[in-house]
Amino acid sequence: MNNIDAKIKRALEATDTDLADEFDGDQSMTKMVLDVFRGTQKWLTFLAIFGGLVFMAGSVFGIIQLFKAQEPHEHILWGLGVMFCFGAVAMMKIWFWMQMNRNSILREIKRVELQVARLAANFQK
Repeated sequence: MNNIDAKIKRALEATDTDLADEFDGDQSMTKMVLDVFRGTQKWLTFLAIFGGLVFMAGSVFGIIQLFKAQEPHEHILWGLGVMFCFGAVAMMKIWFWMQMNRNSILREIKRVELQVARLAANFQK
């Protein structure tokens, strides 16, 4: 058990200053948005952004067709289509904000882990 603790301590000492600089302070909104486009799920983020743009274009097209419609059943169908597209855009945005929240929570967990490692190192001295 002491062998693995020593390895962890050596690894933390080597990167302690880098980690402290990375996790100290709050992130700006721009950095938080850009962080969503990094990592293992960046392809899914790009897909969600593309899907949101497609559904937004669909909603604009649906609104135009809604005003051009002559029959009441056409109004209903185009209105439902617009509502569906707006709902899909809203779901994409909610998903994006949840990804930003997840990254923020992971950042805070890493900050707490770093503080616990520092505290453990102070107790061992």
